Amino acid sequence: MSSSLIVPSFDDIREAQSRLRDIVICSPLLKLNYEIPGMEIYLKCEQFQVTSSFKIRGAANIVKILSIKEKENGIVTASSGNMAQGLAWIAKEENVKCRILVPDRTNQVKLKAIERLGGEITKCTFDEWFQVIVTGQCPMLDGYFIHPVRNQYVMAGHGTIALEILDQLPDCDAILVPYGGGGLITGIVSAVKHLKQSIDIFASEIETAAPLSAALNAGEIVKIPVKHSWIDAIGHSNIMKEMWPLVKDSIDGSIVVTLKETSDALKLLIERNHMICEGASATALAGALWHYPNLLESGKAGLRRKSGSEPIKVVVILSGAGIENETIINCLSDTL
Repeated sequence: MSSSLIVPSFDDIREAQSRLRDIVICSPLLKLNYEIPGMEIYLKCEQFQVTSSFKIRGAANIVKILSIKEKENGIVTASSGNMAQGLAWIAKEENVKCRILVPDRTNQVKLKAIERLGGEITKCTFDEWFQVIVTGQCPMLDGYFIHPVRNQYVMAGHGTIALEILDQLPDCDAILVPYGGGGLITGIVSAVKHLKQSIDIFASEIETAAPLSAALNAGEIVKIPVKHSWIDAIGHSNIMKEMWPLVKDSIDGSIVVTLKETSDALKLLIERNHMICEGASATALAGALWHYPNLLESGKAGLRRKSGSEPIKVVVILSGAGIENETIINCLSDTL
């Protein structure tokens, strides 16, 4: 199988949807229990997947199309948790060995989940781990390397989320997507722009590590300082160079939210909607609650939408649920 990066076509995404039909659920799209004048927010609940994350879509799609020869020595990835869980789960179903390289600061909730699913964990420093992400090569582990982001079939699997959203909410006006490596938003935008060009697609990033926003503002990839926080599924010092041409002209922008806004959004999810999600998920909700209305007001969003009295309908992707109990307790007690 070629390792060159190709944007998934609409046909790739449709084929992935058929391939995944008996593996993933069509995740619920639930209206947020919170009133906002002139706007409705809907939650695409990917935390309800079998591995508690959208990553099962891309993981299962790529493994299902690998040849017997490609899988004979097992599969390998570098992941901080969610892609690792997705690959470990589908590898177990396929009776294939799965080896995972993780950074040494990966939270215990995700590590335990990987081991429970049969993944063989190897820890390394964050810099060593990130070098594997950048190069797409993992010489320290044997097996077929599956990049967690830069893979046509992984992105196609993620793009199936968009097909579900447009079936569930045909008059959707905007989708907000947590930005980690860019594979999720690339898959979603590939499907959405084929079906309904008028939909706004915004990334969400956290203030402590927002490399996409920095690149969009500079017009090129820039390296930024990173402050590590309780939001551990997104945020790097720079975006991958292979992803830059895929996202820079296809999305409508990046919304950068604060740690406080994210904590408040997570608390709202827990208290008013009875949902547990990781911090990355809450960044998308924070963007929808406290930033997207300002973009509409300023004319930086919704420019292609017809005017009218109908409420703006915004979908936020709740990407996963890998969060530690202590973080939830601190969130509810306002001590994050």
